[in-house]
Amino acid sequence: MKKGTQVAGLLALVTAAVAPVPAAAQGRVISVTEAVRLATTVAPAAQRVAGRRAEMVGRARTDAQWANPIVELRRENEGAPIPYDDFATVTLPVGITGRRVALRAALGATRERATADSLDGIRAAGFDAAQAWWSYWAAREVASVAEAQGALYDRVARLDSLRAAEGEVAEATALRVRIEAQRALHAAGQARAQAAFARATLAALVGEVDPAAIETAAGVPMLEALPPVDSAVALALRDRADLRAARAAAVAADRRRTAERLGTLPDVSLTGGYKGTGGFASTLVGVVVTPPLLNTNGGNRERAFGDWLVADADRRAAELRVTTEVRAALEAARAIDAGTLGFDDAFVARADVVAAAAEAAYREGAASLVELLDAFRTAADARTARARGIADRAIIRLELRRALGASAVESP
Repeated sequence: MKKGTQVAGLLALVTAAVAPVPAAAQGRVISVTEAVRLATTVAPAAQRVAGRRAEMVGRARTDAQWANPIVELRRENEGAPIPYDDFATVTLPVGITGRRVALRAALGATRERATADSLDGIRAAGFDAAQAWWSYWAAREVASVAEAQGALYDRVARLDSLRAAEGEVAEATALRVRIEAQRALHAAGQARAQAAFARATLAALVGEVDPAAIETAAGVPMLEALPPVDSAVALALRDRADLRAARAAAVAADRRRTAERLGTLPDVSLTGGYKGTGGFASTLVGVVVTPPLLNTNGGNRERAFGDWLVADADRRAAELRVTTEVRAALEAARAIDAGTLGFDDAFVARADVVAAAAEAAYREGAASLVELLDAFRTAADARTARARGIADRAIIRLELRRALGASAVESP
């Protein structure tokens, strides 16, 4: 084999291996929007949210339900030598203390809390799916670049092994290339394994049993302009569903605390009906009073007060968390934007220019094979950095939208 032919073949293989190998879609291709839709409708998240809402509202309805009237039909002295007596009475709990009204008000606040919790749960499922989508997309891109680099080293190693056998290159050089090929193939295997786990996470979030049944579309992040801090904080304090839920929970706890305080007052029930005795019909009227003499509702009052303290503390913590998360998300977004500003097609093109220059120098005998491979490693690193930069910017924008209370697929 002639040396010139070997070098030309080597350069052709190296040039072809610079670009990442596109991953073949094994399943249906889904976008970020589709992943969010599946996670919030088909996946178990929506069912779980609905179940929690029904449970929360049902408990509050049990406490706030009105007492049923008591209807009594009774006959006395049946079978006795004296005339029997008939009674027909209705006892109606009046609830003049207002405790039931306070519990009904707590029910309304609980409904509002449950609605806000449901919205927060659905949005959380959407954000988790969107982040998993981008994580898998980045892992797939990195794996693709790693596989291309591994194929490059492997092909170069095979050619240099042939050249070493013919005495055209040193055996140590061929061994060095073989070692680099093994390292690159191992790195490619690690990247593909990480991509497999990321894909499985995405599949679980969108309700897909087989991860191989889905594939991500091209990654095009929404890079909207960053809002000012003050307006972003005001927007989050208005729109965050978890904050609305925390505020409603505090209101509901306060209403229950009021209801338990009113439980110390005597409640009244009215009784009216018919009485027939000795052949005479008469009217029965009564008042039933339950004075809190032995049971002053102390335990329930203490528990309700403790629940209100916790709920109000959670509300305050939620307000602090919203404010700090918005500020942190904006700061992180600015940092990521600044750090990945140059990770674009021009950035990759410049790395390819360096690789082309190394190729030309190698063709003229002015650069070693190690220098050529290092140049192509730089080009591969540039492609990896570009993919990770795109994913990082997309994920930090998701965190910003989450902090602002927006959905995962719309601009704040």
